[in-house]
Amino acid sequence: MKFCLEVGELERHTIEFDFNQLLGELKIRVNKHEVKRNVRLFDEPLTETHTLQVGEAERLTVRIEKERKLLFGQKCRVFLNDRLYKCYEGV
Repeated sequence: MKFCLEVGELERHTIEFDFNQLLGELKIRVNKHEVKRNVRLFDEPLTETHTLQVGEAERLTVRIEKERKLLFGQKCRVFLNDRLYKCYEGV
């Protein structure tokens, strides 16, 4: 599952989320810089939460909650300052 979103009003930031369920690889980038990388081959949890702080003048807290389905696919919810911003669902 891949998605990209822009956040912020005064400062624009691009957040890229890339998760490969087959290889168990997760990458999160902010403004093309990798801020989180994780590889998990076995025993992937049903829910996983990633929290990021972005911005200098305009501080934003970005929380990505990834919920794994039992076989294939996942649902990702993106929260900005503890408010639901977007929801993605796919493989």
